[in-house]
Amino acid sequence: MNLRELRDKAQLTQRELGEATGLGQTAIANYESGYRSPDLNRVARIVVALRRRGVKVTIDDIIGDLLSNAA
Repeated sequence: MNLRELRDKAQLTQRELGEATGLGQTAIANYESGYRSPDLNRVARIVVALRRRGVKVTIDDIIGDLLSNAA
């Protein structure tokens, strides 16, 4: 599942996920589009925010998606 699908599953907008992680909406949009990649600390913050919304996700899930976007 990619980041957008995970965010949608959590029923969060890009803005809401950005606020929940201390990142901006633009950062989340850039990660979803593959334009930029978050560092490990930011990935962890995204995972925590999604888990708080009941989404079963791991750091590996996010990193795997980001790596497939970079290829």
